[in-house]
Amino acid sequence: MEIKKEEYEFINFYTRFLYDESQGIFIIIFSGSMDKQPVLELQEKIGDLISKRKFNFIIDLSNVTYISSTGLGFLMYIMKFRKNFIFLSSPPEDILKAFKLLDMDDLFMFYYNPTELKERAGVSDEIINLLEKETSEIKTIHYKNRWVRIFRENFATYGEAAKEIKKILPYILQAENADSISIPSDEKYTCVLYKFLDKVIRKKANINSEEIDDTLVELAAKELITNAIKHAYDYNKDGIIEINYKIDNKQLEIDVIDYGKGFSPQKSSGSLRPSAGLQLLKKIFNNVEIDVAPKSKKKGLILGKGTTIRLIKSLK
Repeated sequence: MEIKKEEYEFINFYTRFLYDESQGIFIIIFSGSMDKQPVLELQEKIGDLISKRKFNFIIDLSNVTYISSTGLGFLMYIMKFRKNFIFLSSPPEDILKAFKLLDMDDLFMFYYNPTELKERAGVSDEIINLLEKETSEIKTIHYKNRWVRIFRENFATYGEAAKEIKKILPYILQAENADSISIPSDEKYTCVLYKFLDKVIRKKANINSEEIDDTLVELAAKELITNAIKHAYDYNKDGIIEINYKIDNKQLEIDVIDYGKGFSPQKSSGSLRPSAGLQLLKKIFNNVEIDVAPKSKKKGLILGKGTTIRLIKSLK
């Protein structure tokens, strides 16, 4: 079995394609909101893959939170390219209502458990196991896409957010894969810092959500960004915020660096600049240290000595 995999991420919507040309099987797993614009973009992408030959389709809808009429139309579009069958997982009740309203529930075959597909369509155990594994992974990805909601908070409309998402995604990839990141001093990049902190805390330091839950990670990201934007750069978006980490058997250290006005030594022991952020961060981390930014690393807009905030978490 030679499975090819492609993934596409939009605002509030994620999808994964898995297909084996030798077996003629094409699996599509959706997660999130199937709004008009991302579905149209997705249809263009998948068209290049399925127009050359026919496939048997298995489509998982279990993590779909909303489906537009365009989303339903996309499923009809897929039907044109089916070889023998197209199976949809039984969707959540709210999604099934959309099918029923347009009398589309009789047009598709639904399954409740992937194991049914072996008897009903002759799908191999290998494909069924792959479907179960990938669907489980998508559930985790959907949960971890908290960064999408954080990003979305900065825009009044979907259209505004859609215009900016392409600028954000390279930073998201950097946050996911790199040991250090640099982001502009703009609130919409809070989601990137959240993504980076989440990776470092969960994957690198193996700190579970009982010790530091996702809400605290989000609060830390928002506080750190607000602190740099408001107090370091006076809301100037030309500043640079750098974040890196190091870890050993004893502790995790995360440095958040700006090159703004710098901090007041008289206030550093009692507050993080004039905000209450230091107290919040101390509830999450064992220690919070504040110093000037490294002299040799200054980048972007420079308004003073800058600030390094070091977050220290002891590892058991």
